[in-house]
Amino acid sequence: MNPFTTALTNIRRSPFQSITAMAITAVTLFVAYSFSLMILGTQQILNYFETRPQVIGFFELDASVAEINQVSEKMRQKTYVKDIQLITQEEALATYRDENRDDPLLLELVTADILPASIEVSADEISALVQVKNDLTGLDAVEEVVFQQDIIDSLTNWTTSVRYIGIATVVTLGLTSFLIITALISMKVTHRKKAIQVMSFLGASSWFIKAPFFFEGVIYGLIGSLTGWGVMFAALLYLTPWLKEFLGTISILPIPWEVFAIQLSIGTLITILLGGFAGTTAVKRMMK
Repeated sequence: MNPFTTALTNIRRSPFQSITAMAITAVTLFVAYSFSLMILGTQQILNYFETRPQVIGFFELDASVAEINQVSEKMRQKTYVKDIQLITQEEALATYRDENRDDPLLLELVTADILPASIEVSADEISALVQVKNDLTGLDAVEEVVFQQDIIDSLTNWTTSVRYIGIATVVTLGLTSFLIITALISMKVTHRKKAIQVMSFLGASSWFIKAPFFFEGVIYGLIGSLTGWGVMFAALLYLTPWLKEFLGTISILPIPWEVFAIQLSIGTLITILLGGFAGTTAVKRMMK
């Protein structure tokens, strides 16, 4: 009999055990797929904040246009600087008036000559923002530098934590799935112990004996992967409107279809190999 057909027969003969193996694999892959998207999303969020002006240097009130341009030119020469934006005193006043348009008294008291010009600098990488701050602090024409170090540190730590938690969770569930599939197939191998011994005695090859259980593990991995991915994709579609509103101007969605294709391909390949290896491992233990 064809080993693949034999594997399907074994699955039909013990439906509850088979459903358990598929369910555990599906849960593992659902978590893996979800965390992979979460890690991708957090990386894009981090990249978004890396491109925002995070370090602001305020010039002295008596700083000349030449001094301001000189500071700007020095910062542009830095290899780790991504973008620079100069804010003149008139532009600062316009911003102030827009923010306080509901309070006429504040508008009357403030003029352009008491507001400092400023320079906003963003870096290629978030780790370079500290160096940008140090560079601006060391320039004579710059009176004050504003840099929200605690926010940047919190963002970086949060992103790193998500990655580590995701990897640890997926590895733990993957190991659990492997052990459960191995245990379930071992039970089936035990029930067929005499038949395996007879086939061995009659000269059946090692692969002939292992193949049905190998394909059984492959089927568990394949169905578990497709199920886990399908549930993850449905959950993402359901949460998309809320995510778009929550993220605001951070453009992450919609996710390109190439990401889903790569994600599903890699996940399915890994689970097929994992299931097949679990099946052959169970048979090897019995054949010994």
